[in-house]
Amino acid sequence: MSTLFVGNLKWECTDEELFNLFSGGGFIPTNAKIVMGRNGRSRGYGLVTFADASVSDSAMGMFNEQDFQGRALIVHEDRGATRGSGKADDTPDPNFTGTSVFVNNLAWGCTEDELKGFFASHGSVSATIALRKDGKSRGWGTVQFTTPDQAEAALGMKGQELGGRMIECLIDKKA
Repeated sequence: MSTLFVGNLKWECTDEELFNLFSGGGFIPTNAKIVMGRNGRSRGYGLVTFADASVSDSAMGMFNEQDFQGRALIVHEDRGATRGSGKADDTPDPNFTGTSVFVNNLAWGCTEDELKGFFASHGSVSATIALRKDGKSRGWGTVQFTTPDQAEAALGMKGQELGGRMIECLIDKKA
């Protein structure tokens, strides 16, 4: 058995279309599967399995950089899961202080002052909203506290509404 990674697929590409692509080239895969994310949408790549490694190598040579549905395919030997597989790394950063809270699901218009004010009852010192390169909010931020106890108490704000959105909170292990 040999598996190929097939990347740069359109989000709409189906398992059947991927299977038919390789079958139409004279290579009969045993399986073709589009990889889906946790949200149920395509991750833009698929895995195609062949019974024989020599067939897999030939298919890779034929289909790499070939146009499919208006996109140049990226085809190489599947190396297996690279990041995010296995157990999550819960090891805190060496500079971990326990005084920062990560806040997710922020309204796009939420300001740093609003975020800091929302957590003021728990002793917030400052707040930062993560921004994209174009200056727009990424929908998350961090709130700094003086002590780890204040940060821990602020986790009770999880599920509260801020700017019409129910926020998520957890201790920021990167700060």
